[in-house]
Amino acid sequence: MRYGPPLPYEARALVLARLGPRAGDLVWDIGSGCGSVAVECVRLGAAVVAVEQTAGGVERIRGHAAAQGAEVRVVHGAAPTVLSHLSDPDGVFVGGGGRDLRAIVAAAARRARRAVVVAPSALEEVAPVRAALAACGFAVDGVLLQSQRLLPLPDGSSSLAPSAPVLLVWGTR
Repeated sequence: MRYGPPLPYEARALVLARLGPRAGDLVWDIGSGCGSVAVECVRLGAAVVAVEQTAGGVERIRGHAAAQGAEVRVVHGAAPTVLSHLSDPDGVFVGGGGRDLRAIVAAAARRARRAVVVAPSALEEVAPVRAALAACGFAVDGVLLQSQRLLPLPDGSSSLAPSAPVLLVWGTR
């Protein structure tokens, strides 16, 4: 998978709203990056399995989760192959993109009980993601999220600084 920058907190808030993690749920965080979505899901009471294909990424997730006091199970391996060994999730977050994205989303959607949220790294990936979710019976929606953060100026006034846009596509049952 191809990874972009970590999700800004505004985008993570929408991801969490669409996933709806709660006590007793199991969430998969595929292409977990630094594990920020995984940690937030744990804070909301869900059990989380973070899937990461690089050894460095696995250590980054473990370090971030430990620093936040969050118990995250980290699986080292490439999706969709490693997903067959996991228990069925209530929700799935897929971060990143690449040539296997449609197969990863399809594998996750076949097993997710409630929701799948995807942060594709390119606009061209939206149609295949939507098709994979719809083929598994999900109602599909999405958004291009762009926020503007306050930027303090030397004179005490404020301006706005745009953050990088984030594509999110989700499916719900």
